[in-house]
Amino acid sequence: MKALLPLSAAVALAACGVSQGQPAKPAASPYRATSVGRIDALGEARELVAAADGVIARVLVQRGQQVRAGQVLLMVDCAPRSGQASAALASAQQSGASAALVAAGPRAETIAAARASLAEAEARLANAQQALDRAAALVGRGFVSRRDLEARTAERDGARAARDRAQAQLAELANGARPLERVAAAAGARAQRGAAQAAAAALGQCELRSPIDGQVLQVLRREGEFSGASQGTPLLVVGDMRSRIVRAEVGERDTAGIAIGAPVEVWIDGSPRRWRGHVSELAALMGRRTARSLDPTDRFDRDVREAIIVIDDPDLPAVAGLRVTVGFKQ
Repeated sequence: MKALLPLSAAVALAACGVSQGQPAKPAASPYRATSVGRIDALGEARELVAAADGVIARVLVQRGQQVRAGQVLLMVDCAPRSGQASAALASAQQSGASAALVAAGPRAETIAAARASLAEAEARLANAQQALDRAAALVGRGFVSRRDLEARTAERDGARAARDRAQAQLAELANGARPLERVAAAAGARAQRGAAQAAAAALGQCELRSPIDGQVLQVLRREGEFSGASQGTPLLVVGDMRSRIVRAEVGERDTAGIAIGAPVEVWIDGSPRRWRGHVSELAALMGRRTARSLDPTDRFDRDVREAIIVIDDPDLPAVAGLRVTVGFKQ
């Protein structure tokens, strides 16, 4: 019995030593920091808004369709603007033609017709003057009354006035428009062209065009719905998903340890796959967190710095806005 006591004590001491030993250290994390991110197009997905309020007349594209920069994607019904643009264009054309006529001067045929009118007026004046002279010679003999003489005088004066008008018209045609008249006509034509361009621009606001080469990611409104331009309502989302990035929001406490060029890994929660990439840009201004995270400390660390991650692996899912986790390597 006494021989067993030292052995029991030794076992007890050994057990005590194990229980009082240092706990095993956890494996070191391969990441300096982790954050929440979203997949986005390299040029950022664009939410397109109409420039004109009205009912949507036609949606010319569908989700997933490839589009070119400048392509019309959607049309708003703007019938009044179309009429105004047509009227303004017609006025501009008419004003331009009038200014061109003023600058070119009268046609040779018009001047010839004015000369003929002057010759006719001079002939009538000569006849009226001869009739007046004969009446004046006969009035003293009593063959012509004073009333007839006055009538002949009035005819002569009328013929003289007609001759003067014909002379003035011929001189006006021969001299052409004055410089100020030409300037006024040209200015009027420019004003009408400007009005036509403004009306055409207003009509162009009824067409929603793609600002980039890319893909239609989402169609948010259909025919018959209100465009909501004054409220800034997005109608379509367009992005170039051939090149993809990740927009990560780095917490304020981790910002100092992140640098441009730092290697990262990106993964989707629940998937074992990792995509490699690197930090290409860091925002120069802190902002508020927009992506939700499961980290309970986010409520204490809402200020974030946006980091743009370029993915080096080619097969990252082409789903704009998909939530991912970003691990910044040590």
